[in-house]
Amino acid sequence: MGDESVPSLLDQGTTKTYQIPIGHLDYKFIEKCTDVKHLEKILRVLRSGEEGCYPDLTLFCEKRIEHLDPGSRALRKDKPAATASDFTAEEWETINGELMSWVTEMREDDHKPQFLGTDTLLEGQDNLPPIRCSSSCLPANQNEKLQNKQRYKKNIPRDYSEWDKFDVEKECSKIDEGGEENNSKSRFFNRPSLPLIEKKIDTTGMTKKEKIFIATREKEKGNEAFASGDYMEAVTYYTRSISVLPTAAAYNNKAQAEIKLQDWDSALQDCEKVLDMEPDNVKALMRRATVNNQLKNYETAVEDLNKVLCIEPENTVAKKNLLETEKKLKGLKPVSKTEGKGKRILIEEIEDSEGSEERGENAEECGRSSGDKGEQIPDDLSILYSNRAACYLKEGNCSDCIQDCNRALELQAFSLKPLLRRAMAYESMERYRQAYVDYKTVLQIDSSIQAANDSVNRITKTLIDQDGSSWREKLPPIPVVPVAAQRHRWDGGSFTSEVKPSNTTDTNREEQLQMNREKAEEEFKTLKNEGNDFVKNGKYEEAVNKYSECMKLNDKECTIYTNRALCYLKLYKYEEAKQDCDHVLQIEDSNIKAFYRRALAYKGLQNYQASVDDLNKVLLIDPNVLEAKNELEQVTQLLNLGSSAVTGSLQKQRKKITIQEVTESDEQEERQFATSEDVVTDDDTSKEAVQKSTPLKTSEKLTISEPSNAYDFGQIINVVNANKDKVACADLLTITDPKKLPVLLSNKLEVETFLIFIQSLEYYVLGKDPSLVYQHLFYLSKAERFKVVLGLLSKNEKEQVQQLFDLLAENQNHQYSSEDLESLKKVYEL
Repeated sequence: MGDESVPSLLDQGTTKTYQIPIGHLDYKFIEKCTDVKHLEKILRVLRSGEEGCYPDLTLFCEKRIEHLDPGSRALRKDKPAATASDFTAEEWETINGELMSWVTEMREDDHKPQFLGTDTLLEGQDNLPPIRCSSSCLPANQNEKLQNKQRYKKNIPRDYSEWDKFDVEKECSKIDEGGEENNSKSRFFNRPSLPLIEKKIDTTGMTKKEKIFIATREKEKGNEAFASGDYMEAVTYYTRSISVLPTAAAYNNKAQAEIKLQDWDSALQDCEKVLDMEPDNVKALMRRATVNNQLKNYETAVEDLNKVLCIEPENTVAKKNLLETEKKLKGLKPVSKTEGKGKRILIEEIEDSEGSEERGENAEECGRSSGDKGEQIPDDLSILYSNRAACYLKEGNCSDCIQDCNRALELQAFSLKPLLRRAMAYESMERYRQAYVDYKTVLQIDSSIQAANDSVNRITKTLIDQDGSSWREKLPPIPVVPVAAQRHRWDGGSFTSEVKPSNTTDTNREEQLQMNREKAEEEFKTLKNEGNDFVKNGKYEEAVNKYSECMKLNDKECTIYTNRALCYLKLYKYEEAKQDCDHVLQIEDSNIKAFYRRALAYKGLQNYQASVDDLNKVLLIDPNVLEAKNELEQVTQLLNLGSSAVTGSLQKQRKKITIQEVTESDEQEERQFATSEDVVTDDDTSKEAVQKSTPLKTSEKLTISEPSNAYDFGQIINVVNANKDKVACADLLTITDPKKLPVLLSNKLEVETFLIFIQSLEYYVLGKDPSLVYQHLFYLSKAERFKVVLGLLSKNEKEQVQQLFDLLAENQNHQYSSEDLESLKKVYEL
């Protein structure tokens, strides 16, 4: 393709960098443009080659910039390094003389006696920090003893008769023991220097880039300490990195260092935090499995290793660890079953008091001996797990407490105290999202628990500070407690529940649900009316809050989203307005208000091409919307001009638009934007159809055979494109399986190939087999470069595609329905 055909093909979309319209990469535009900065951006895009290599157009742009601004930075070129030929003889002699004098000075310094600087070196050693893992890390008294031993140790020659009494094995064992002692001492005496390093860094006033830089630097320091074997210092530096910017890599490295130090609880907490950020993190799963293996939680370790093998089936380390863990799990002795009937002992639920530890131990022992032939009632076993969880919580062992609470809840779902204790354990481990969910579940069961209410308020503030206004979106789903479970209570050590006839419970439940629905509907209406009143009074922030509360009660009402999008537009929050409109269009793909307000949002975001597309869709649905026509003219001018002056007056132009967006009755809005079927007739299309009905004559008829691979298919397509032979292309498509089309095209789909496919299917295949045409269109949309080619089509070329779909609808076949055809049209953006 030459430079002349570029503007006709690339008149749609924008560039990746600087978002410059493709139409600006043209000789005429560059010749007329007087904005030097805009021309410099165009020059950078042309030089980068992201839109293709056009040397003539690049040279023309450079000359235009040189004419407007000769001193532009874009025209600067790097000068090569100077050589001896660039200087005169006198200049080179002076430079060479200075270099030779410097070389002689350096040689004289090297030959000076070394003993002159020893005194100053020894004086400065007192203020230097000790070398890591050296004897200087030892306390003063032990360091003196070590020096005295070395001082008084003399090499006394031995007699030959003494070698007969020499015990080699004994001396080797002494050497091994001495090495282990030295290693342990070096590890131990390295620790006192750690508190000098602060574990937190003050980040007030830092930008995001500065935080990333400092966090990366501290993490690299931790990596150096870890590589040298100083794990305590590594943990300190990883903690400093996390205090600046928490990342999964820093938590992962900190967990590994804590595993080396055998700090299992801290390592488990860090692995949990990594998995909260990245649930499929292989390193975190492997390290948590190692920790659980050391804590003898073999079942949990096996689950983690199985997850690793699901992600990486060829992980040899995970396979080896899994086999070892399963052996340990099988090696555990099973609980011996009691012969005969054991004593039945009452199991009581303990309260969180001072004597809870002793009673928890007694309850656990009773649980082992109770039951009929070693079998225990699920309710009693749930109470035992809950009691032991309370003991773990008192000891600060939060991980074991959570495991026992999970087991208790598996046996008895929605039990109050296991939920409450698990929430407390989560809060202690700073896993606030899981704690919030458990506290809310507790309040569904019994809303009178003041501790749960206080904890919810406290955690809400923490989550708002941590995640901002979108903290609710990051929460796990809160389970809905059934009405029957809300009557269950732990009362004085016995689990009681009122037994009532099933008919009365069902009717009461239905009446309660009906009352709740009516209350929710009334509250929804009042909140919506309050939001509408705020909009009328110009209080858009308050209106946004009311509409957000409405969405909590009913998130399927589209008018709430469109009304909130209007408020966001008034507040110049264009991205939020676009998101609300996108949500509405996922539910109703022809909502005219959503299209119109999304067009305004795109206009505010300076994405003028997307705004034009949405406004065209509005006019397709209803051509009588005057506001959309006016906006379309303005946005089209902005798209063509592309000047900063027009964008500066954007807000003033927006204020001129007067549309009654929110009213008390939604019926008036629907009447204003009543949808109607759009019928567009164009005489030119019929003329083009007559002209295209006569195919081009080729000198020779190509013989087409079925291609076996992508290379053969590409060669045939090249010949077809060169000769413009639509008959040969139709023969190729007839003998080719449509399912193989994406594989045969690979990444070689171009606009020229796409158009000859469309024309061949229309003129030579459609009359014979419409279903084959549909299949080719369907699988053509699965090709790799389909979206790119679709964006490069001009209006006339898109009309050709539309004409093929219209003919396909007239010749409808039983193998595809009209709904299938409409969905395929959306894929082709028709």
